[in-house]
Amino acid sequence: MKILKMTHVKNNGFTLIELVVAMAIFAVLTLSGWQVFNNLIKVRERTTIKAEQIAAIQETYEQLSRDFAQTVPRPAATGNTVEPAFLLQNNVFHLTKTGVIDPLQQGVSPLERVYYSVEQEQLIRHAVAQVDQDGNLVPTTTVLLNHVTDWTVSALDTSTNTTWPIDNSTPATNTGQVAAGDITLPKAVQITLTVKGQQLRWLFALVNNLPQPDTQSGANNPNGTTVAGGAKTTATSNTNNQTTPVDQNR
Repeated sequence: MKILKMTHVKNNGFTLIELVVAMAIFAVLTLSGWQVFNNLIKVRERTTIKAEQIAAIQETYEQLSRDFAQTVPRPAATGNTVEPAFLLQNNVFHLTKTGVIDPLQQGVSPLERVYYSVEQEQLIRHAVAQVDQDGNLVPTTTVLLNHVTDWTVSALDTSTNTTWPIDNSTPATNTGQVAAGDITLPKAVQITLTVKGQQLRWLFALVNNLPQPDTQSGANNPNGTTVAGGAKTTATSNTNNQTTPVDQNR
């Protein structure tokens, strides 16, 4: 009689408990990896935003630096009104700058009237291609910075001034001589601003002896007299009924 021997076949698979434990470990590792990846993405986004903010601040500083370095003592005529060469009121400043390039030789004026203002927490640069104009020209606006608060501008001379010219009334020095806008420039301009909680303080020096281009613009005021670097006004002498230009070297 043959005796049957029972043989046990070895099972090489995983048990249910082993599968559950492996899946749990895999889930924990996946969650940890996702958190690390998510943190890296957030850090990258914050770094990109900060880099863009720093770049915008640097570009704004360079633009202001160029405008102040090229400022000339040249008043601006708008219709029958002549503004001072540099005007500061209510933290809005106007200036006349040179250095405009005309590569195509189209007769573009080398001078430009520029003013800066903060509107709805945006620092905006306004530029008018003609210093003397009838007031109908629309300035070209460029938003330089966003989220700007605590914007303060001061003109520095012998003291710190929140308005310029210090004395807005420029009296005539000689008979028959009419002031066509103040041509004095401050020695420097200080700007204090806050951008997204970061406080900045900038100091820009002005050059008072830049050569002024000979721009005799009288298209908008044909009856005016060229004074103070090209601005137009009309003055009548008490003796000979002739116009006399203001001395630019006063």
